Amino acid sequence: MTDLTALADEYYAYAMSLSPLDLMWDGRLEHLAEWNDVSVEGRAAAHERLMAFARAAEAIDVGADLQALALRDSVASHARSSALHLGWEPELLHLNPTMGAWENVLSFIDAFPLRSAEHGEDYLTKLRHLPRFLDDLMDVAEDAAAEGRVALERHLLDTARSAEGYLRDAHAGDDRLLAQAPPSEVDDAAAAAWVAERDRVVAEVVHPGVARFADRLRSLADRGLPDSTPGLVHLAGGAAVYRDRMWSHLQLDVTPEEVHRLGLDTVARLEDEYRQIAGPLLGTTDITEIYARLRDDESLRYTRAEDVIRDAEAALARAEEAAPAWFARLPRSRCVGHATDFGAMAYYSAPVPETGKEGDFFFKTSDPHAWATYELEAIAYHEAVPGHHLQCALHAEDESLHRVQREFGSTAYGEGWGLYTERLADEMGLYTSDLSRVGMLSADSLRACRLVVDTGIHAVGWSRDQAIDYCLAHSPLDRHHVEQEVDRYIGLPGQALAYMVGRLEILAIRAEAERRPGFDIRAFHDAVLGYGAVPLATLRRLVLG
Repeated sequence: MTDLTALADEYYAYAMSLSPLDLMWDGRLEHLAEWNDVSVEGRAAAHERLMAFARAAEAIDVGADLQALALRDSVASHARSSALHLGWEPELLHLNPTMGAWENVLSFIDAFPLRSAEHGEDYLTKLRHLPRFLDDLMDVAEDAAAEGRVALERHLLDTARSAEGYLRDAHAGDDRLLAQAPPSEVDDAAAAAWVAERDRVVAEVVHPGVARFADRLRSLADRGLPDSTPGLVHLAGGAAVYRDRMWSHLQLDVTPEEVHRLGLDTVARLEDEYRQIAGPLLGTTDITEIYARLRDDESLRYTRAEDVIRDAEAALARAEEAAPAWFARLPRSRCVGHATDFGAMAYYSAPVPETGKEGDFFFKTSDPHAWATYELEAIAYHEAVPGHHLQCALHAEDESLHRVQREFGSTAYGEGWGLYTERLADEMGLYTSDLSRVGMLSADSLRACRLVVDTGIHAVGWSRDQAIDYCLAHSPLDRHHVEQEVDRYIGLPGQALAYMVGRLEILAIRAEAERRPGFDIRAFHDAVLGYGAVPLATLRRLVLG
């Protein structure tokens, strides 16, 4: 395994350097002073190097060694996925108002556990270079637009409005980019000097750069695509790029047509469950009326942030208490709930044992009414326990795994596990009412609709309105939530497919395992979580032999 370990070490170091933007999610201190190289030349070089890593890993014979199999396939699949993901990323994903680079900055700019004076200087360098990164991003986007490849007009304008809103808040005394605490190991005088320099850099360097970013976005929006043609299929070469993006997230050889049909079938099966579970609660089995009642009943909406926080923390506590009966191994790291005003409705950031950072479960409370009361529990179980926290924290803490397996992800494995645990939570008795179980169905509806809508947009050629209308007709999600979701799929093609595809594959592996004598659910979960974020095809072999 020596050659494989050396290759994995080399790959880990290289991959960590590729996307400092992604490292912000977990407050990583590696490459702290840097930003992504989004240039055409930089991405072409990265693609070549990543594919070389993938081929080198695939050429290694690991025999019957399951640990070596897991590591080899993790390196090969992650390298190939990362290479396939690079195409068209700056001009589409990075400018998306829901999942883009600017939203990432706002969400995580204060998440770094700075300790030393060197950390502090690296962070200040990061701030000084933020305008240059935004300029580089716009240079690439403007060149791509000249070739006919550009984001939606509305997405460019929405990102511009977000940048302008940040500047308005900053000038009113609420500057998000001043939230990072100084290094913890420096003395008071050095900390005060660091804060003064941070404030100066943000005011004199970052603010003008963000204003320029907003202006260039508005100018580019004049060439932005209309809502009628949001998909990759409408761009020259886009169909092939979409197939690459699908593989990069699923790591399975499936066609858009197969995934589209799977989505239609899954939506139909869910409607029967709504009739069985929600029907008695709402006094109707008419699926359209069930969706309308769940969507429009104001009594099923939160009105206070305090109530969202209370219920999210209570769900997390219940799950932590029940977990030992279903998992033989539990992480040492805590999962800490945080209310936030930024980013998606809910998301998770993994622990970093080297820095002492715990696992963080974020839930957005700036608009409590955006939350349906019945949906919060399922989302908490997905993002925290028994979902991403058990998965990511166990990996992060397992020193027997290579860092590639501990820290890098397979989207279908990771999000498939998260969605699997929403149903597992029902087996565990975690839902506090049948209405909360309806929230489990609502979450399933979202993921099933994604199969139809993502492929509909990027392979069939649906308009933005067609995608929104389909989700509204086949789920209880409200229009605002649906529009945010659809805008995410437009900017991040293929990623949304991973949740349901991954969950169904994990369930299929479990079903086969259950047919064998002596099946034990705790041992099964240990096996699924025991090798890191491996591709699903590899997971099947690791669990079932």
